[in-house]
Amino acid sequence: MSPGALWIQAVSVGEVRLALPLARRLCRLGHSVILSSTTATGLQAAESEARGEFPVRAFPIDAAPVSARFLQRFRPSGLILMETEIWPNLLLAARRLKIPVWICNGRISDRALMRMAPFRSFYEDALAGIRVAAQDCEHARRFEMMGVPSGGIRVMGNLKYDLAPPKDMEERADVLRAYLPSPTPPVWVAGSVREGEEETVLKAHALVRRRFPDARLILVPRHPERAGVCENIARSLDLRPASKTGGGEPGCDVLIVDTVGDLWSSYLLGDVAFVGGSLVPLGGQNVLEPAALGRPVLFGPSMENFRLEADRLLRAEAASVVRDLGSLSESLCGLFSEAGRREAMGLRARRVPERHGGALLRTAGWIHRGLDHSGATNPP
Repeated sequence: MSPGALWIQAVSVGEVRLALPLARRLCRLGHSVILSSTTATGLQAAESEARGEFPVRAFPIDAAPVSARFLQRFRPSGLILMETEIWPNLLLAARRLKIPVWICNGRISDRALMRMAPFRSFYEDALAGIRVAAQDCEHARRFEMMGVPSGGIRVMGNLKYDLAPPKDMEERADVLRAYLPSPTPPVWVAGSVREGEEETVLKAHALVRRRFPDARLILVPRHPERAGVCENIARSLDLRPASKTGGGEPGCDVLIVDTVGDLWSSYLLGDVAFVGGSLVPLGGQNVLEPAALGRPVLFGPSMENFRLEADRLLRAEAASVVRDLGSLSESLCGLFSEAGRREAMGLRARRVPERHGGALLRTAGWIHRGLDHSGATNPP
């Protein structure tokens, strides 16, 4: 990491994908950038998608001496933390060294707010002086509750609306397409599926195949190491699974995508998308990726982390809530049966991110102006 670079920290894959276009925009504004991530999958995604555009590093442990030494050595021109990346020792060390800090795409979930509230005085100290680009007014209010001065908070919108498909999406989709028969049968994609809902998803597919015997499922576990569990469940239901890394015949009933970076390409191949983390009480996953590709979206009742995005899709009649095995299989069969309704939902889904974009330009511009005002030196 070269002195004077902007340091962007993203905890895992989802935050990395938000950080990448922000990093590219800041580079175009004249800043050098380094991107770090906390998790192995986040690092893998960052290295794969950054492709040498800027350095990628592992996030240093948030211990007071380590944070201080790291910042003293590299002296970044600014520190950008994605979403809810609140590292108290790092924030305190940055304040002592007068390094400006932003939280971008800032949000505090219901569960995070409950965990943080009893320690408000502690967070108030750590968050003093930082700036927050909040997703919406409710999240802005929550940051203010936790001690961020209102003058340091701006509502910028959600960066997820500005996400563009990866440059290699089509290429990756071609690899997955080889597992599907030709002509392509009805295909649905279950993306970011979490432990506790894998069996429901696979049982739903078994029910769908009673009406649509050629139907195929592309299952993308949130954690690729769960692929083996998913394969075993599929076999117990007399479904023929294959995995991307393990190989298999094109005649498989279920393709399990056990690699990082293939979620967009999986959604591209589907006629309908189910977004996981929502049939279990985990708050849901990003519903805007399949929407941006023009796919009708299904999700469960637990969407606390994407409440506004889910509501906008529902109001646009571009999505449906499924609450259990029966409603998931019925919704899928209904959409497979009615091509016109499916296509109309997909068109409406695509318009939602188009209508609500712009956070990327607003956020990058605010950071750029803030660095100029702070006196930080921009590289030539």
